[in-house]
Amino acid sequence: MTDKTLYHPTPIIETERLILRGWEMRDLPAYTQMMADEDVCRFIGGTVRPDMAWRQFAGLAGHWALHGYGFFVVEEKATRAFMGRIGPHFPVGWPHLEIGWTLVAAAQGKGYAVEAAAASADWLFETQPGLTKFISVIDPANRPSQKVAERLRMTNTQEIFEVFGYKTEIWEISRAAWGDGRAAR
Repeated sequence: MTDKTLYHPTPIIETERLILRGWEMRDLPAYTQMMADEDVCRFIGGTVRPDMAWRQFAGLAGHWALHGYGFFVVEEKATRAFMGRIGPHFPVGWPHLEIGWTLVAAAQGKGYAVEAAAASADWLFETQPGLTKFISVIDPANRPSQKVAERLRMTNTQEIFEVFGYKTEIWEISRAAWGDGRAAR
């Protein structure tokens, strides 16, 4: 009999300044606080109540079990502080597998999103040999996220994808473009 368990352990990825790791209960208070911050959540559907933050949190952990990949917890190496969530995910209804990023306000503007997204993309392409590209879904008014996508050498396809009741743009990068040295590392 074969084991049909859906459990996939989350790897630990270390970058120069960050640790990308799996979800633990100790992350729930910081995650709940991040998802209650209006500035942080402005372009991702708005803030959520603590009960909804818990559901999201459980879904983030469950995404790993179902897909074998998902958002990583981003932790600052020096302080071990929770910095946000970054990594691959593929929600129902999404046009393609996405690498997304959400950081607490104190972590924004420091290059952490690029550093963590690049590390998660390297891991994703290494572990998903059939993956030809990944996308990022970005609100046209979200200039900081557009800058992250640009630093990752992603291209705005000008395709519109409606999510959370508003229109977003699809940015993408192919495996070939990522692997040829043009992507930020």
